[in-house]
Amino acid sequence: MNTSTPFEGKGVRRYAAVAFIFGLVLTLLVTHFVYTGQKDLAESNFEFMAKNQAENIKELVMLDVSFIGAGASFYHATEPPAWDNFSTFARAILDDTKSLLALQWMKKVYPEQIESHIMRVRGRFPNYQIYTVPKGQPLVEGYILENDEPIFVASDIYPVNETNLRALGYYSSRERVRRVIESTIKTGQPSLSDKIRLLQDGFDRSLPKQGMLVYHPVFEVGQNKLRGVVIGVIRTTVYFEQVVTRTSIGKEIGIQVRDLGFDAEDDPILYRNEAWERLEGESLAEVITLYDRQWSIEFKRDTSMSTADQVSLIVVFSCGLIISTLAAYIVLIMFREQRRLAMLVSRRTKDLQYLVERDPLTEVYNRRAFNRLAGHHISCNKSFSLIIIDVDNFKLINDKYGHVVGDEILKQVAVYIREQLYPDDLLFRLGGDEFAVISRSVDKQLLSEYLNKVCVEMTKISWNSIDPNFVCSLSIGASVFQGESLEVLMNRADELLYMSKKKGRNIASVA
Repeated sequence: MNTSTPFEGKGVRRYAAVAFIFGLVLTLLVTHFVYTGQKDLAESNFEFMAKNQAENIKELVMLDVSFIGAGASFYHATEPPAWDNFSTFARAILDDTKSLLALQWMKKVYPEQIESHIMRVRGRFPNYQIYTVPKGQPLVEGYILENDEPIFVASDIYPVNETNLRALGYYSSRERVRRVIESTIKTGQPSLSDKIRLLQDGFDRSLPKQGMLVYHPVFEVGQNKLRGVVIGVIRTTVYFEQVVTRTSIGKEIGIQVRDLGFDAEDDPILYRNEAWERLEGESLAEVITLYDRQWSIEFKRDTSMSTADQVSLIVVFSCGLIISTLAAYIVLIMFREQRRLAMLVSRRTKDLQYLVERDPLTEVYNRRAFNRLAGHHISCNKSFSLIIIDVDNFKLINDKYGHVVGDEILKQVAVYIREQLYPDDLLFRLGGDEFAVISRSVDKQLLSEYLNKVCVEMTKISWNSIDPNFVCSLSIGASVFQGESLEVLMNRADELLYMSKKKGRNIASVA
């Protein structure tokens, strides 16, 4: 039978609910940590990828600059008679790169050297003629600069083809190129142009600008005097098309490259892939320095959660939810079992206490229970009276009718006395035919009347099953507690009991 109260059942369920809520909160925290971990990892990987890709672009550009520098070294280390071998040297350089389209030798020529220079170059290129294209004007042949300034004129080019031959003889009359030349003389380092429309792509101005020029100075041996400039023609889109456009988990990456250098303000975008405009996520910029020019390599990523991350979060949350439910169930079972065991122990304890403190014959309290309860009343200074009851001539009864009948008489006497007692009175069998009562009645007059009535009524009980003529009587001694010890109280009650016996039995003496 389930003896747990509704309150106890609610308590068990409350513990289970607390366990479930705790597990759920822990699950949410773990899920949050996993989510933030995924987010931080994605950001960290994105930053690493951006830095790595920017460095890769820089390395590719610097590699081409070094190739152009090798061409410049050719003109620096050789004398003019050997310069006609430039094509052979340049072929080996361009075979190792896809982005470097052409190498062009821009020889420094003073006005008085122009005629001899033209004649010399025509030895290889019969149609050679110098020309320039002033800003906003058509092509002009011949020398047009003021102040007898030297020109840097295209005197050789590789590869030699119809498109590249158009560049032979060109010199710049624009201020921008003059500034570039001055910068290379001052720093001794290459200079990179802003984006240009490549000659190799034709003259259609609707085509996008996909190239740049690298100016590499060539100095006289041991002097800070410029011999000329080797120009490398580079298709920049080759660099950018090699950039990784997806993350390791397949998310798209938008890429935009902006030129931060001089003369790039009007059109700074060097490259932009399709994903850049489409993506709405966060962007990250890495700036690389290329001698006198800087590029901003900008990356934009899709910040939406990937399917793999979603699955991992669902798995983490589901596992946490299952664990929380199991934990709540285990707590519920554990507390129910604990409560069941506690109740079982309590019942067994009560049963044992009942057996220990009950007289097996009469089923009333025994001497052990009397000592405990009487001691408790005395220690708490309760008001009570101690009543000692003795069955008159019980030894003769045993001798005449036998112990079995004697035991039956004791059981019936115990039942009778218990029926006569006040509701709060306690009945004990101290041993043999002696009983004791701890009564709440402390008025001596009332107690005397009450106990003498018990004696009278006892003699009226019929014992036909034993002997129709048998009469059972009781002698009683009662003492009201007055603060003394249990031993003193019992001695006084015993004395009163003996007084009743001396008076002829079947009487109660109270003091």
